[in-house]
Amino acid sequence: MSYVVAVDVGGTEIKSALVDSDLNVIATITAPTPKADSTGAETVKAIAAIVAEFGAAHKVEAVGLAVPGALDEPAGTSRWSGNLQWKNLPIRDLLHAAINIPVAFGHDVRTAAVAELRSGAAKGARNAIFIPVGTGIAAAFIVDGEIRSAEGYAGEIGHINVNGKYPCVCGKTGCLEAASSTLAISKAYEAQSGKTGTTTEEIYKLVVAGDSVATQVWADATAAMARACETLITLLAPEVIVFGGGLSNAGETFLKPIRDYLDASLTFQRKPRLEIAHYGSKAGTIGCAILAFDLVKAGK
Repeated sequence: MSYVVAVDVGGTEIKSALVDSDLNVIATITAPTPKADSTGAETVKAIAAIVAEFGAAHKVEAVGLAVPGALDEPAGTSRWSGNLQWKNLPIRDLLHAAINIPVAFGHDVRTAAVAELRSGAAKGARNAIFIPVGTGIAAAFIVDGEIRSAEGYAGEIGHINVNGKYPCVCGKTGCLEAASSTLAISKAYEAQSGKTGTTTEEIYKLVVAGDSVATQVWADATAAMARACETLITLLAPEVIVFGGGLSNAGETFLKPIRDYLDASLTFQRKPRLEIAHYGSKAGTIGCAILAFDLVKAGK
């Protein structure tokens, strides 16, 4: 049995897992993402510590690293990541230099889409869109059976203008990410209720319980997502849209308002199925592991 470490760097957490060659998750470690780490040094240090901890019990053959933002994946560079404050950062080479283990590098969303395309909710689809909703929002586009990235620039749907009213990390106002991300929902609920520190999971429970403020915040967020989906459907004609990330845990409470909006608004367009990710919040982990094992098999 061989082992790799999957590392998914998010805006708030570094999620990692030791994964065996049957794609079983053996152990997990979650650590806070270092703040204002523009050089990546603290993030690399945190990941190296995680790899060393896993490596104490099992030989780690490779690391699969996924990060958000606009990437040059072949070069291993983060061109821009607003939530991490990275710009033109050679993060793959920095990590490889620190741990001296092969590092497979990919966009967090496209990496998660690898798992869903190979053995998840998008399996068998020739055209699909994978949208995880977490601290940020982006998408992976599966076109004619392949994940397309346009040299790493494609998929930043979090910055589609959905006429939202809150400022975004990109510097503009009106973006999908500032309207429908988990962070945006929490901020909107705080602004409208005056209650601080309420998580998206707690807001979801309030929605189910019929809380009026939470229900309005939820309706605004799902309406913004539905408008973005309408645009994507018109442009890309997916057979299925797969939602992942933390917000997907809400299931039909999240999907139904989006589906109702699309049923009412789409005319000539192909109406896709709306699905929750098969791997749920683990899609990024499994995708990272797959990329790492691909690297091991290639002997790199």
